[in-house]
Amino acid sequence: MAVDKAPEYGINHLQLSHQLIMDLKDVRNPEKLHKTRRIIDSAHKEGIGKVLVWDHALYDRDYYPDRFKKDNGLINLDDPGFWKWMKSDYRSMLDSLTNIEGIILTFIETGARIEDQYSERWPSPEEKLANLVDSVASVIIDERGLDLYIRTFMYHKKELDALLGSINKIQHPQVKVMTKEVPHDFFLTHPVSDFISRFAKDVIIEFDLGHEYHGQGVIASILPEVTVRRWKYYSRQNNVMGYVARTDRYGTTQNIGRPTEVNLYALKRISKDTSLTAESIVEEFITKKYGKKTVDVLLPVFLQTDEIIRSVIYTMGLHMNSHSRFEFDYPSIYSRHCSGKWLDKPVIKLEHGIDKKFHYWKDIIEHLSPARYKKKTRYDGADTRLYNEAPWVIENGWVTPKNKMNNKYLDDVITQKDYGCDKARWALQQVKKAKPLISDKSDYQELVHLYERTYFTAKLYRAGAKAYFGFRTYLNDTSNARAQNICREGLEKIKDITREMQQYPHPGPQGQFSWKNDIPRAMQLYNHITRGWDVYDNRKLE
Repeated sequence: MAVDKAPEYGINHLQLSHQLIMDLKDVRNPEKLHKTRRIIDSAHKEGIGKVLVWDHALYDRDYYPDRFKKDNGLINLDDPGFWKWMKSDYRSMLDSLTNIEGIILTFIETGARIEDQYSERWPSPEEKLANLVDSVASVIIDERGLDLYIRTFMYHKKELDALLGSINKIQHPQVKVMTKEVPHDFFLTHPVSDFISRFAKDVIIEFDLGHEYHGQGVIASILPEVTVRRWKYYSRQNNVMGYVARTDRYGTTQNIGRPTEVNLYALKRISKDTSLTAESIVEEFITKKYGKKTVDVLLPVFLQTDEIIRSVIYTMGLHMNSHSRFEFDYPSIYSRHCSGKWLDKPVIKLEHGIDKKFHYWKDIIEHLSPARYKKKTRYDGADTRLYNEAPWVIENGWVTPKNKMNNKYLDDVITQKDYGCDKARWALQQVKKAKPLISDKSDYQELVHLYERTYFTAKLYRAGAKAYFGFRTYLNDTSNARAQNICREGLEKIKDITREMQQYPHPGPQGQFSWKNDIPRAMQLYNHITRGWDVYDNRKLE
């Protein structure tokens, strides 16, 4: 359990969330309450001074009594009775957790979005949000003497502006902010959250070391260099007071005791001494866990695994899956998750044998995205989140509502996937060389199985890319025999690789992402293409 490592890592702050307490009202679930209380007691015994639980406000509208609602169902924020009731509700919930030290409150993108509720007293979204936090703070901080952190989250720049405005309107001086290491969500291609200097509050940075989007420790989400680079940036910001780090993504995916613990170790070491390099930190970790004799063999692997993730999980700078699950046609890939939204100059330099610069919108999204994800209006299966969240992309004419996939971009995709497979194969070979050097055989087995699954994944993503993007290229010109053959090759490889994966006896940790569930997901792509895909006018590969 991660709590057991608290003394070693000097942990003084623990947050309990998601499957324990996602909303404070979860304390009314006896099973969750019992488990949470037990963990809190264990954390305190391990010397963790502050244990906090998550909350969201507001909850779904149905949670609140109808007497506080207008005829249209909106909550009447101008009714003093509503705020009195809400504070009383918080007191009741907090009475069930008398051994916590604080609350992490997400106050945006919640069930009943407060900015959508009725008020003449607080007409703007920023005023409504700020008043909500101040009201909650009056109970949590003033009455109970607990810490209150507000957790930020935004989908696009317009929401960021509203968020900054609301936070800086919060009156309570002891409210603090928690924000992610990058805007929106945890992608390697996103820039750092440079807007934190605009918060008139102390800030802690939320790191994802369980790597929700990069394999969750089921494949080799060993990314210490990213963590080191980002913390070096945040350590220079005047209002940053520390960090908090996720160490798992549900189930048995915790990285404590596994190779991916290197991510947590890197954050610990760089936070103590920012003059250290990622290489020196990783060498320390390998020496401690596997022995000094393994350093020459394993150090290059640990330092280059990020290249595997960037060329396998990502396709030309686009995060090509859904919470680590195999996916090529998920609409958010081509809109919401695109790092171009957060870059002043939306350009990326791609290595991996490509060695070229690309404009995220005019080059990558224009060519890799299906036509239906580049439209203004929702019809014929269209998804409009690109226009809703980054309208300037369409208004500037950077993308067009057409399938623009062609041989040039197909070649670049395959080049990158070949690079990822070569790198994953090399990493696995290196790990196998370490077998006689690692004294603990269970440590070796866990490490080699991690990189075996990673190599399988690299091959599956290459096959999927050939099938999906080959098919998209073929649809532009059904006389394109080369694209047709590439698609066919990808489809055959999907069948071969999924058969091998099914027989592989070491599926790894189980959490939100189950590695063997990528088998039916890949076969679904196979069936879509071979049986006719509705969104492509039921055309099949001839």
